[in-house]
Amino acid sequence: MTFNSLGIAVSCLLAVTISGCSDVLSGGASNSAPVDFHCDPPSVVVRSPYRAEALIACAGARDAESFLAGQGFAVGDKISIDVVHALPAVAGSSAAGCYLAQDNRVFVLGYAEFAKGGWFEMPMEPALYRSLVAHEVAHAVAAANFEITKPAIQAHEYIAYVTMFATMAPTLRERVLARYPGGGYEDDGQMNSTILLFDPIRFGALAYRHYLESGSEYLHAVVAGRALVE
Repeated sequence: MTFNSLGIAVSCLLAVTISGCSDVLSGGASNSAPVDFHCDPPSVVVRSPYRAEALIACAGARDAESFLAGQGFAVGDKISIDVVHALPAVAGSSAAGCYLAQDNRVFVLGYAEFAKGGWFEMPMEPALYRSLVAHEVAHAVAAANFEITKPAIQAHEYIAYVTMFATMAPTLRERVLARYPGGGYEDDGQMNSTILLFDPIRFGALAYRHYLESGSEYLHAVVAGRALVE
């Protein structure tokens, strides 16, 4: 989570530009008006002009809520997800998705726009798009569970990245993690905001490996303000 010049909290996941992309799921810009799709869980609503994108977004939201519920987090609060051609200006120009805390609203690029860039220097595919949504929905769930008023950016991102990697299909996760070899973080001091902002995806990969060793107890320490504080 970062704060723009107006002091608005915004959590964003950056896209790293690559050359080439896979076939576009949505086929580009649409003249159709966005439609509300009610997901399972019913607390999540996706607003999109494309049914295919909405179904993937619903699946990503379900992934995030199921994982975090399994870790003992409270889930079930209403979450709105907007699939858009351009993110709100507060997100900046490099983000693929964002969560605006003051509105409790998730925004993600449509697949056509998402596929123009890339994550992990890998070609785009629907499974990565699903992971984008899982990351942002994890921000929304975490925001409702924090017991402190101003968590550090790395606290927010730790939970979101752990959720994203934990809910990936195993083969996809293995491919992504192979690009970031090494062990996980050894202590909180290594998970600072400078490292996160310099190389966010590597931060996420190492955070996930740290989680494999520390488990849900550490996630609860984060939301309680006992870990990853500044």
